[in-house]
Amino acid sequence: MREEGMSEIRIRRSWLAPAAIAILATALVVGVPAVRAQKVQQDFKDKLNIAAETGGVAVATSADGKYVYVVGRQGILVSDDHGKVGSWTQTASFK
Repeated sequence: MREEGMSEIRIRRSWLAPAAIAILATALVVGVPAVRAQKVQQDFKDKLNIAAETGGVAVATSADGKYVYVVGRQGILVSDDHGKVGSWTQTASFK
């Protein structure tokens, strides 16, 4: 049997646990998609302005959380997708 094509890696027993942890951590980092927050909507205030500068808003949700309602002094906003960015529509505008 030829020994030219074989590679041998020697690991000390004291390095076995850290090497296994490093391999597992690398597999998790590569295999698990990154957890990301929603992107920040920069122009939200200009598009959907329902709160007065001195007043607040009220928030309500459906039982399953799919529909989110926000009521302010100047209007009502509704989201039909758990409040995700881009799912908001202004249903009423008060004057």
